[in-house]
Amino acid sequence: KMLARARLEQLQPMEVAEKYFWSFMDDMGRLNVLRPSIQPRATGHIGEQIALIQELIGRGHAYESAGSVYFDVRSWPGYGVLSGRKLDDQEEGTREEVRGDKRDARDFALWKLAEPGHIMRWDSPWGQGFPGWHIECSAMSLKYLGEGFDIHGGGLDLEFPHHEAEIAQAEAAGHPFARYWMHNNMLTIGGEKMSKSKGNFTTLSDLYKRLDPMVVRFLLVSSHYRSVTEFSDDAFVSA
Repeated sequence: KMLARARLEQLQPMEVAEKYFWSFMDDMGRLNVLRPSIQPRATGHIGEQIALIQELIGRGHAYESAGSVYFDVRSWPGYGVLSGRKLDDQEEGTREEVRGDKRDARDFALWKLAEPGHIMRWDSPWGQGFPGWHIECSAMSLKYLGEGFDIHGGGLDLEFPHHEAEIAQAEAAGHPFARYWMHNNMLTIGGEKMSKSKGNFTTLSDLYKRLDPMVVRFLLVSSHYRSVTEFSDDAFVSA
């Protein structure tokens, strides 16, 4: 029974990931969005992420501390080049509580020690743990797109710290990263940024219950990608 329970606990996050992966693919399909040629999974590229972390440690840009590995932001002068933020002006511990095992509070995790009971865990040179939030993107981009690929997209809210960290950890390891960055702006409802935490949000599947998907697509592509797009009844009527 204990073994069966352990296996079930391991399957649960995978089932959640599968559910939302296929929900996303279905929503995109109804918008006539073509599928990517390659759709890598972060959990299928743990080896590549570990290898990139080892390169950073070897070059003096990362360090192991209490079973976790952190990127040393002060070792890389280019940190902040995308967002234009100066390191000394950045707030400490913006995403998670500042950990006492960091050299600098602004250092970000490349590998995290798996605490007892943490479901997602893999073996590594630093013990059992799991990748940090940023490392998967650099590792998979470099593997499938190569060094110095052309375009990296994403939401404007990811410019810092996520995309900034992607650049730092790739280029500090000696790998040229994206040449151009295209950040799309926010969706708004009633003039406010759409946010699940605020409760002012909708989903594509909900919109499809009352709108033709092509109406939704037309609204989304009718403005410049860096412009704010208002999701309102009037906007959909116009579309």
